[in-house]
Amino acid sequence: MKEKQFLGVILTLVLLFTAQPAAMAAANNGYATEIEADCRLPLIQVTVPSSNAVYINPFQLAVSIGEVDSTAQIISTPASIANKSEVPLAVNVTVTGTVNEGSDMTLASAPTGGTGTDKSAFVYFEIKQSNSSDLETVQWEPAYNAAKHIIVSSTSITRQNILTLPAKTLDDEVAEGGYALFRLTGDAVKNPASQWDSRDGINVTVAFTFTPLSYC
Repeated sequence: MKEKQFLGVILTLVLLFTAQPAAMAAANNGYATEIEADCRLPLIQVTVPSSNAVYINPFQLAVSIGEVDSTAQIISTPASIANKSEVPLAVNVTVTGTVNEGSDMTLASAPTGGTGTDKSAFVYFEIKQSNSSDLETVQWEPAYNAAKHIIVSSTSITRQNILTLPAKTLDDEVAEGGYALFRLTGDAVKNPASQWDSRDGINVTVAFTFTPLSYC
């Protein structure tokens, strides 16, 4: 194998050296060769769910939603994104929340611990890298962590490079670590002065942007 590589170098050098006079002769006779170069861009393909559901469960009732059985105060159906691109992608996330029209609840900026008199819910976004889209493969954090999570509020909050998804494999499969599972969780005041009712609820927009990265 080494001999073949060395021979290839010699041939390349010979071609370069012998081509120079011919090129000069062609230029002197008025001939030229045009070479057009096209830019080959990588294929960017990411699967992202278009919608999801979140429920406020202040009284911690037993709730079953799809594959999720929970008594948590904030319950969402976890979803996943997957990188099927030819290059690694840096993931950026922007989270914005709005309270339903007609509701007097508010979005808290810190965990409530379930106590207080204001009708308030603390909701945050969590995302975890995974080798699979299977919910059983992810270990969610036991509590809110400002360094890892994004609070849901009426003001848009962006986290750059929250994680990096590797490029797909040569077999055209999602690579290890190429999935990211995400959810909304948190807590709520259990017995506020203004009782919870059917008008209470939130809408949360999670916007993903992806930045292609070099292999190097």
